Amino acid sequence: MFRQKTTLVVGAGASCELGLPSGDGLKSQILTLLKPSTDNAYGFTDPIMIELMKRRVDPRLGDYPSKLDPVKQAGDRIRRGLPLALSIDNFLHSHQGDEEVEQLGKLAIAINIIRAEGGSHLFGRIPSMIRMQRPDAKPRMSIDGDGLAKSWYPAFAQQLMSGVQRHDISNAFANLRFVVFNYDRCLEQYLWMALQSYFDISRDEAAEVLSNVDFIHPYGDLGPLPWQHHDGPIALGNATIDDIPVMASRIRTFTESVRSDVGREVKDAMEWGDTLIILGFGYLDQNIQLLSVLPGKNGNRVFSTAYGVSDQDKLVMRDAMMALGGVVASSAMIEGGSCRDLFDNYRLHLSLR
Repeated sequence: MFRQKTTLVVGAGASCELGLPSGDGLKSQILTLLKPSTDNAYGFTDPIMIELMKRRVDPRLGDYPSKLDPVKQAGDRIRRGLPLALSIDNFLHSHQGDEEVEQLGKLAIAINIIRAEGGSHLFGRIPSMIRMQRPDAKPRMSIDGDGLAKSWYPAFAQQLMSGVQRHDISNAFANLRFVVFNYDRCLEQYLWMALQSYFDISRDEAAEVLSNVDFIHPYGDLGPLPWQHHDGPIALGNATIDDIPVMASRIRTFTESVRSDVGREVKDAMEWGDTLIILGFGYLDQNIQLLSVLPGKNGNRVFSTAYGVSDQDKLVMRDAMMALGGVVASSAMIEGGSCRDLFDNYRLHLSLR
């Protein structure tokens, strides 16, 4: 278990270990999704985009082109500008107030993230013999796959559940809060499945434990999972065409996050934690603004991954870590490897203090 009050900040790099796209990967997928076409009246190549455009208009009505043209133009603005943006979140923030760009950008995020959830390591591979016999067979969710085993999830779960007794499972999360900058819900799904496997409890018991855990998504998520017992659940990696606008409506821009209650929730979680663990986080300015707390916070330590970060930028990163955690330089510890490496290399630091 975590003995100190600990806030986990989860960025896009952390989800990469689950097979989801990085920030640049998501940008690339959005550009592919919004690829234009002159072969149909709807202006897009992707079948899902075509279907969404069909639902936007009634071709029998005279205003058919006038309803599609603004979306096509928004798609053109995104295709021209997104390659120059640090991230899709940064791009949407820059275009705050352009309603068509915001709506189309959120739709594109929702489509690509639900696809990415379905292709994540939470879904096992189908054996070739079964695939030959049943071409329509779909992989089942599992926490035992080889890809998942190499990610940070199992190492984190080992730390989380160590020393926790079955009659008091909620104690595993007593000192934890999560700030998840990603739209996917893989972490919540994994923990729900892992609790059942480790403690031999029912689906409903695991759901009850997690219902009291703070998972804060500053930029929104795709919606509640079926086991979370909310209205309008959307299964991991599996949505209907009618679900997509609903998922898109749950995604927030930076400005929307700052102006909503979630902005205060993020800062509360940062102020609450004596230990900060920052995983796969890009340290982009607008994300730092969301995390920043008032001067005077006194924490104990901050751990952060810095995979692929230059030595020069690590110096800047350490300054940001010190400010976010309210710690001195010696308590800001940088792991140059993966998120899994952080939990492996700092296991004793995290478990004995």
